[in-house]
Amino acid sequence: MTGWQRFFLLLVCVVVTLVLWPQYDRSGLTFMLMAGLLWTCVIIMLSVIINMFAIYKLEFLHRFISILFFGAVMASLLYYFPLKGGETPASRLAAGQWPTMQDLQQGMKRLTFNFDFVRRNVHRDANYINQKMDDASDTVKDIKKTVEKKKEALDILVE
Repeated sequence: MTGWQRFFLLLVCVVVTLVLWPQYDRSGLTFMLMAGLLWTCVIIMLSVIINMFAIYKLEFLHRFISILFFGAVMASLLYYFPLKGGETPASRLAAGQWPTMQDLQQGMKRLTFNFDFVRRNVHRDANYINQKMDDASDTVKDIKKTVEKKKEALDILVE
């Protein structure tokens, strides 16, 4: 396994953890960023050591190191990834709380973008950028109508 393959394995582990346990907040994302940085440095170090000592020629040892790397990455993510309430994925698994299909769908939803690049239009209802401004303009129109009605009623009373 090359360094690039280990890096993509790390990305897969991170994405799987984020998708299966979506009950994280900002500290969870910070943890994933720092863990990714740490494991990237470990990948670089492993690649240098494997090439320096020609471990890639000993296939069984090279595979054993790759399996140990995968186990260490998953263990660190499961035991230290902070979820809301001070829990970790490992503590939830130990308590018998396995990820459900709802967790999977929520995790996939959190990792997707909510922006339509192809049919982007300011006047579409599905456009999430200008909804607040549209709601505000509707509110202003309603207030203006109410003020005009009150003004007409006041003019009639004054006459």
